[in-house]
Amino acid sequence: MPFFQIGDTAVHVHEQGDRGTPVLCVHPPCISSRLFTYVRTELADTRRVITFDARGHGHSEAGTARLTLPLLAEDMRRILDWSGAKQAYLCAYGPASLPALQALLAYPDRFCGGILISGAAAYTDIVSRSKLQAAYVSSLLKARELVALQAAWQEADNRTAFQALQEEAKQGSAVRWKEYVSACLDTSFARELGRIRQPMLVIYGTADMRGAMYARELHRALPDSELYGVLKAGRHLLMKEPARTAFVIRQWIDKQERPEVADTFEEREELLKQIAGQGVTAGLEEEGPGVRQP
Repeated sequence: MPFFQIGDTAVHVHEQGDRGTPVLCVHPPCISSRLFTYVRTELADTRRVITFDARGHGHSEAGTARLTLPLLAEDMRRILDWSGAKQAYLCAYGPASLPALQALLAYPDRFCGGILISGAAAYTDIVSRSKLQAAYVSSLLKARELVALQAAWQEADNRTAFQALQEEAKQGSAVRWKEYVSACLDTSFARELGRIRQPMLVIYGTADMRGAMYARELHRALPDSELYGVLKAGRHLLMKEPARTAFVIRQWIDKQERPEVADTFEEREELLKQIAGQGVTAGLEEEGPGVRQP
């Protein structure tokens, strides 16, 4: 099991695949990078994929430093240094969008693009904030097993995955969970999205109404973004819709690295047909005013 030493903290890092600019995956609080196992496997035949457990999560040590979004962003940069990668695409899920946006703003020369899956620039709706606040309170009470059970139950697609997610999550530090959740509750990048110049991919499940709202907000505010919805899917895309999620990621990265893939109207139309054939819609399933098509 590979570890990267950052000061007094051993951070668990996993790599799969060895081609092209890597994709560095960032997980949300109170769970581990095991969430990306299916998507990582789907992408690894054509792409180098790096996952890591944030401090105090999964197999990573808690260390002594407070877990903040700037520290998480710095850890991402250090992982690139350690792996020998000059640049990477950042792939973040759910609340992990916030440290990913922090990293994109802080280190624009190291992160050449971003992929936000069921993400947001800030959590403003009552339901999402209530769920984060519940995790925060449970962390204060050090009820790690309850938080781990709930997180694993929501994300897993089968019993084996549920048990593995739950067991890894329970190893984490309640203190670092609390700090990560608190940072996600207290932070908003809504006013700073216009400063992100890297190309961005926004993916949401069309059955996730709150996710569609946040996806629309991200797509409108980011200067260079594409928006795709996984049809009839909810918010939990990584383990319940890994094939379709990975398909969108793969074709989007191909377009970034080989612009000729969609250089003409006919080629763009063919790409959209392929995407539709996978059960994915370009833009919002029901278009609203001011929503840009990719």
